[in-house]
Amino acid sequence: MKAILIVLVILFVSGAVLFAGGRGEAKDQGTAAGAEIEPLSSERLAEIIAANDPNTYLVDVRTEEEYNSGAIPSAINIPFDVIADNLPTEDRTARIIVYCRSGNRSGVASDTLEDLGFTNVLDFGGVNNWKGGLEIRE
Repeated sequence: MKAILIVLVILFVSGAVLFAGGRGEAKDQGTAAGAEIEPLSSERLAEIIAANDPNTYLVDVRTEEEYNSGAIPSAINIPFDVIADNLPTEDRTARIIVYCRSGNRSGVASDTLEDLGFTNVLDFGGVNNWKGGLEIRE
């Protein structure tokens, strides 16, 4: 009886450790191997932009009017509500970074892209997180 109790305690503790192991990862930071776990900072985004990687797409998911009024340099505009039909790339392993005004629409766009099989999607959140200058497109 004592041996059974010890085995049950070990199984319970093992299960608790395994369950807790996946907690704390940021869902919106991509799912590819080596994807960044920490929230994407303005400084890190500036480094990514400066690297000019052809497999990285910075996507402003706000409306065209919002985008034209000021966008992060090198961003392309694909509003969140049409992103499923206007993909930035067909490469499901490309790094795609999305942002909007406050972070709500970028969350929807991120989920949409992940649902479509993209494996390296990062949600920068709101454009107000950007510490650099914005490009006026009008």
